[in-house]
Amino acid sequence: MHLLHGIYYFSQTLALIVYIFSGWFTSNFIFVFVICIILLAFDFWTVKNITGRLLVGLRWWNYVRDDGSNEWIFESLEDMAEISPFDSRLFWGALYITPIAWILLLLVGVLRLKIEYLLIVIAAIILNGANIIGYIRCSNDAKTKMRKLVEQGFQQGSMAALENSSLRNWLFTTLLATTINAATKPKPSNASVASPGNEV
Repeated sequence: MHLLHGIYYFSQTLALIVYIFSGWFTSNFIFVFVICIILLAFDFWTVKNITGRLLVGLRWWNYVRDDGSNEWIFESLEDMAEISPFDSRLFWGALYITPIAWILLLLVGVLRLKIEYLLIVIAAIILNGANIIGYIRCSNDAKTKMRKLVEQGFQQGSMAALENSSLRNWLFTTLLATTINAATKPKPSNASVASPGNEV
């Protein structure tokens, strides 16, 4: 699992490192652009298909139907309790921090008027944003499934309990005894009670 953590952080930060420090080694924008886009695509695919599924039990994808419309598919583990809280914090933390770093680099690029490099930053924000949206929808879908499973299990348990013959007999006996006791309970007398003022 530690290897998976390393792969996740490596894929998330490698494009950032190349973008920030590429100026120390080359001034060829085309070369930097191609390398960064390849690394961003690698990170996008890895997070979407591997690390998300292994760290938090979530995976999203979509495909184009014959009529041209997109269908989004959200997959999640049936039992999300199997997910380690540490892995979950690691995954979601890096998922949110990475696009924030790219947004800061976008502001720096605008201030330094490096317009051509903004193409890399915009591509990074779009790809990271797509993963964030996909995994948020995955997480919401997983929570909905868990809530339905809990409600379904509660309903099935209640029905099974009512179908149990001994429990049914106990309920029937208790209700019958309560009804008989209420019917046979003596009613209070309506005889008038002399008031203290009428005593002789």
